[in-house]
Amino acid sequence: MRWYENNIELNELLNFIQTLDYEDRVTLAGHLLLILVNESDLDLDSEINEIANKNYSYKRWYDEIVDLSSAMEFLKKLPESKQNYVVNRFMSEIVMSYVKKEIY
Repeated sequence: MRWYENNIELNELLNFIQTLDYEDRVTLAGHLLLILVNESDLDLDSEINEIANKNYSYKRWYDEIVDLSSAMEFLKKLPESKQNYVVNRFMSEIVMSYVKKEIY
C-alpha cells in the first residue's frame, strides 16, 4: 500500500489528477504546490534541498512533473490533519475552478 492510500481524501485527489492530461496535471500541480508552500510549517529551504539531493529513481506516475513530485514529498511530511486541510483547500479552490474551466 502506498503511503497516500491511507488517507482517503488524498488518494481520491491523486486518482483525479492521474486521469487528467499532462498539461492539466502541470497546471494543477503548480497550484497544489503553491498551497503547500503557503500553508505548511515545513522548513522549505531544507525540504527543497532534501528533495534535490534524493538519490532514487523517479518511477512513480507523479514524478514526471517536478511540481507534483515536490508537492507529494511535502505532503508526505505533514501530519494527516494538515494533509486533509491542504487537500480540502485544494479541492475547493482549484478542482472546482478546473471543473468550471476557470483555470487557464
